[in-house]
Amino acid sequence: MPSIITPSFRINTSEQFKEAFGEAGPTRMYMFIGRITPYANDLVITSTTNNFLSTNFDIYKDMIALKRINANDIISIAPRYDWTTGTVYTEYSDTTSNLFDRQFYVLTSDNNVYKCIDNNRGAASTVEPTGTGTSIITTTDGYRWKFMYNITTADAQKFLTTTYIPVREVTANNGSAQWAVQQAAANGSIDNIVITSNGAGYISTSNTFLSITNSTVVSLSNNAVQIDAAYVGSSIYISSGLGAGQIRRVVRYVATGRVITVNTAFTITPNTSSRYIISPSVIISGDGGSVAATRASAYVSNAVSGQIRKITMLSGGRNYGYANVSIIANSTYGSGATAKPIISPRGGHGSNAKNELNAKDVMMSISVSGAESNTFPTNNDFRTIGVIRDPLLRSGPAANASVIDQCHRIVVQNVTGDYTADEIVTGGTSGVKGRVVYFANTNSARTKGVLRVIRVTTDGLGRGFSQTETLTAASTGVTASVINAIKPAVREYTGDVLYIENNLPVSRRTDQLEEFRFVVTF
Repeated sequence: MPSIITPSFRINTSEQFKEAFGEAGPTRMYMFIGRITPYANDLVITSTTNNFLSTNFDIYKDMIALKRINANDIISIAPRYDWTTGTVYTEYSDTTSNLFDRQFYVLTSDNNVYKCIDNNRGAASTVEPTGTGTSIITTTDGYRWKFMYNITTADAQKFLTTTYIPVREVTANNGSAQWAVQQAAANGSIDNIVITSNGAGYISTSNTFLSITNSTVVSLSNNAVQIDAAYVGSSIYISSGLGAGQIRRVVRYVATGRVITVNTAFTITPNTSSRYIISPSVIISGDGGSVAATRASAYVSNAVSGQIRKITMLSGGRNYGYANVSIIANSTYGSGATAKPIISPRGGHGSNAKNELNAKDVMMSISVSGAESNTFPTNNDFRTIGVIRDPLLRSGPAANASVIDQCHRIVVQNVTGDYTADEIVTGGTSGVKGRVVYFANTNSARTKGVLRVIRVTTDGLGRGFSQTETLTAASTGVTASVINAIKPAVREYTGDVLYIENNLPVSRRTDQLEEFRFVVTF
């Protein structure tokens, strides 16, 4: 039989990946930049099977600098769907197999994220949801939304893109609206009932009471039908006024006087100013609602031309794993309507935004400001960025610094001119070659300094540049005497290269702040 990889598996895998960035040790994640020279024919190489892009060996030769990726540089993400008027949004359903491929949540202009609970029978949304309360929000276009969370200014600046939104789960009380939503979430609640067949022949009525006999017997207004038992089986809901919010079943209806008797006494007896709605009863049954406080309830709020058009929830209840809905009325006055309850995700709507929005992918966002302590060059470009895990220092232990210079550094004197970026320099005695990243002079005459190079080709025996040898530049002819040669801080071919991205050249400036973003899909 075929196996199924569930969304939870992918989310769990992405969470394990994220956790690696915050572990005490030995896991260390670094972003690196590299490659200062053009690709063949000026084309970006996309295949990692190409020899010079080998992740096992060649990629190390092009590394220029590394920066540590910390736990606050990575976050879960989900596709971005901006709320736009005139759009029909998919309402949440626990039975929609391709829900995560649809627009069932939105990002608003306030950077709030809302999940669509009810799309008003497939109508277009014309009113942007607002508010950050814990209850479901109803807009005047008939949509019902659940506020999930607000994207903070810091998260928006670091992680929000035109394609993705950041998604967090709050694990401690930080005073945010999201924490309140998480705490108020009801596991297994029924917050929407979808009508699957409208039926026909149903009757309903609404008005204010003509008179009140007691807490179980009341008289309807003159617009009620004058047929004995016509409303038996239906429900009466007090929609406004004294006793508002109560719902009872009609067990007896006497046409003379339009008198009804309800199954259970009203807790608060309505008066003649109270407004009622009598409509077919909505009966919810399932494995939840064992007591009144956890029981889901609803009523038919709109019946047009004998058809059931709208069911409104009064209470979502909790702890339902399965449920059924029946629409009951005097069978002489309506039949054929069917509906299905929509059960919330495990934990309830808003309990875990990452799971509910299927935030299975992650984004790494690393800021590089200027030269970063003279580690990231600002006078040369680069074409490759990537992520490496657990590189080792040349001295032995795992790398742990915030930034690392990965160039070969050649301390020189008697420099006869200005080097050109990317030109090749050769040691006159060793024959070792390297490609120039940049030269940092240490005196005003520019005759002494440190030359940073990559792509070093040794003498065939693993030896590097020799002290006192003459270094000659291929393009400019500049010469210099080598005082010392220092190999890169990270030992070649250590650590695991997890990600490589090849781009067109990126130029840098000393006043430049760059945000490097990597998206990893699971």
